[in-house]
Amino acid sequence: MKKCLSVFTFLALLAGTPFAAAQTLPLPVSEQEADSHAEVQPGETAVQTVSKSTLAATRVDSKLNETVLHKSVLDYSLPADIAAVAKKCAAGEIDECYFSFKTFENSSDTKVAAAANLELAIMSLQRGLVKQSVQYADRACALAPDDPFAELTRGWVLLSAGKYKKARKSFQDLLYLTADFEYVSSAKLGTALAWYLDGDKEKAATELQYLYTSNPYTISFVSYMLGRIASEMKPSRKLAPVFLQQALTHDARNYAAVELFAQLSEKEKNDLRAWQYYATLYSLDPDNKALSKKIDKYADKLGDKSIDYLFYLRLEQPIVHEMISTPSEKVKMALYANREQIPQVLQSFSLMPSGTMRVEDEKLGEVLRSPSYIQKTIVFNPETGGVDFKNDKGHVEFSAKRPFTVTVENPNKTLLVREALASNIFSADLSDKELKGALIVIPTPQGIKLVNEVYAEDLIPALLATQVQDITHEAALTALAVVFRSALLQAVADHKEQPYHITDNDEYFKFKGINLIFRNLLDASKESSKIRLTEAQAGAYADCGVLTADALENTADKPVYMFSPANVSKYILSNPPADLYSRPQDPTQWAGIKWMYLYDGKEIENRIAYKQNIGNLRAITPTSFTEKGRILSMRFEGSKGSYEAKTPQEVAFILSAGTMRSNLFDIVPFYKGKNIKSVLVRGYDTGLGYGLCLQGADGLAKQGADYMAIIKYYFPNARILDTTTGTIK
Repeated sequence: MKKCLSVFTFLALLAGTPFAAAQTLPLPVSEQEADSHAEVQPGETAVQTVSKSTLAATRVDSKLNETVLHKSVLDYSLPADIAAVAKKCAAGEIDECYFSFKTFENSSDTKVAAAANLELAIMSLQRGLVKQSVQYADRACALAPDDPFAELTRGWVLLSAGKYKKARKSFQDLLYLTADFEYVSSAKLGTALAWYLDGDKEKAATELQYLYTSNPYTISFVSYMLGRIASEMKPSRKLAPVFLQQALTHDARNYAAVELFAQLSEKEKNDLRAWQYYATLYSLDPDNKALSKKIDKYADKLGDKSIDYLFYLRLEQPIVHEMISTPSEKVKMALYANREQIPQVLQSFSLMPSGTMRVEDEKLGEVLRSPSYIQKTIVFNPETGGVDFKNDKGHVEFSAKRPFTVTVENPNKTLLVREALASNIFSADLSDKELKGALIVIPTPQGIKLVNEVYAEDLIPALLATQVQDITHEAALTALAVVFRSALLQAVADHKEQPYHITDNDEYFKFKGINLIFRNLLDASKESSKIRLTEAQAGAYADCGVLTADALENTADKPVYMFSPANVSKYILSNPPADLYSRPQDPTQWAGIKWMYLYDGKEIENRIAYKQNIGNLRAITPTSFTEKGRILSMRFEGSKGSYEAKTPQEVAFILSAGTMRSNLFDIVPFYKGKNIKSVLVRGYDTGLGYGLCLQGADGLAKQGADYMAIIKYYFPNARILDTTTGTIK
């Protein structure tokens, strides 16, 4: 055991330092708790001691501006015959694509045969044809013995097939073919996983140590694996939360790390923390019966106050107080929508205005007036099927079965919606929200629905606030405001006859409250009103790699990329170039650009079973792509049948409960016999890759581009309306 302890002692000294993140972990591990995990327990050796000061004691830093981290030497060229077949894959003709590749597997042209066998190795693995995949990978390596990517692919295929010793040999053989950082790192990771899956956790930790201290692009995944290994080894178990906390600090979307944190908290009998972690998981996957049982268990233990321990924003009173209103087109936004954008029915909520509040019935007119900063509570009455408007003493001041509207007399004042309560407290984000405009209260037979009717110009700064994160360049903020305005007004036009135009959990923008805005967001919104995009998909996403879905490239060092199943994996292997426009300001936050997650096969089966029981999972096959290889749909093969997820959003939910960052990824399934035990997903950037990349816009702004130049870069074919002159460019 000494070897394992020495590895973990070394890593404990480094935890939080090589690529230490500045942002706070968005999950319930306080600094005091982190320190308590590191205390020496009776009977344990002092070598295991880890404290906050110890964590910062040593720094082994791999500078992110070193050439080695950005050097991409990957060749995406394909023989003409193989390139022609790859176009069939891009067109969604997956079966025809596969069998067309087979016609070239024994080509007399060695390069063509090698490329065909490599493509077949990857596609066979996707189809669950594991033995055939190994055979094709062996053949590709025999035909192209000096090709490091072929050898690397063979290693991963062997690892997927459960041939751990052969996989390690293949990864070792790769090191004689190249010293390229990307290949070496991938081989080291594969070797670590081969040792881990083969049961040798000490050697797995040793291999992970290299990646932990050298590769910022895998730091969240490697931290998770170290936490997982530590949790499975009694002498190192107290270190597990330290590594899991770091995994989540570097990438808050690391679902497996959240899940393991929940399980460890439960074992430690830390009811509060277990409740919070399980609540995080349950909010993502509310149909999960196992999670539902956990939630019921801890809700009973914590009692009526359990909701107070969730991650909902609570405000005692309005923060903004007053914001000058800008008359413009009105937007109807439904509040408290779930992940499927369905507004949830509330049982009660409270209101507090920053000015005189008026309540108007649609037929009776004004029925109530209330002074500023006086709280009122609206409660659904199941006996009458209506709602009761109560004062702070609990006395009913007004009752209604028809919709009524709440406004603040001064349009520059705000209205705070507090303490929203639904039958299922996980059905939506029930945080307090400060609003501009009018609140429409709609009684229904099940409860209350809320719609905020607000001027578009008053809403845009708040929408910006939920997306900008560390973006500070005015040009980037203004460009995003242009996109949001265009998308918002288009949504109004598209849903004119509907009860609402958007939700506060919309696919393109989120609303958390007017209280989140700052002066720079107001300025950017005002400046952006000078133009509007027309005839363009006015979408936006946070982070981008080199290739976008709409064929833009976020770097001057543009790769000559051609789609094929093998080239997708090769691109995902590549590290971002040094001149990437979307390079993060914080060098620890590469997870938005390049990421890696491990998902449990049984959990994937369970989520598929919400729609159809396919039995044991045996293959995961992409069935349609964009021309650059982003996955649009996917078939899941099981022992009892198959199910096809037909949208990127459904694919992401089945694989990851919706936490996966984008639809540009590849998959390495880890088999146990015929069944998939777990799935490694390796991916790039965020979202669907269409529209404006926010981090890319910020990078262009750093180089001196104004917001018009940024808009033209990301929307080269858009028609731009000059709102001051009415002309279109």
